[in-house]
Amino acid sequence: MQTRPDQSTLLEALGAFLLSEISPKLEADKALQFRVLIAANLASMVSNELRTADVRLSAELGRLKTLLGREDLSDELPNLELLNRRLAQELRSGARDGVDEAATLDHLLKTAKETLEVTNPRFDVGD
Repeated sequence: MQTRPDQSTLLEALGAFLLSEISPKLEADKALQFRVLIAANLASMVSNELRTADVRLSAELGRLKTLLGREDLSDELPNLELLNRRLAQELRSGARDGVDEAATLDHLLKTAKETLEVTNPRFDVGD
């Protein structure tokens, strides 16, 4: 049986190749060199998203199910979108005013932190 690198590993390799092999050869064209840097960073970001998606999304879904009292829902991704829409609607309408405000804020901060850890790992969100 042949083992192949997973998608995340391939994207990391692509980003490293762009930075180490291609970017230095573009010294004369700073605009193109910058676009190569952006492409390498995007490859790295998508790689991080793929590598951490299961854990991040499962944690977010678990928090939402508890927060919104929907522990009966399965752990499927469509339910994550459904619950995020429901929370947003409740926040906009004021239905959550005075209801588990600390838990709601905690969920929103954790979700933002988990997202930033993937999309911009150098961003310091503190604790």
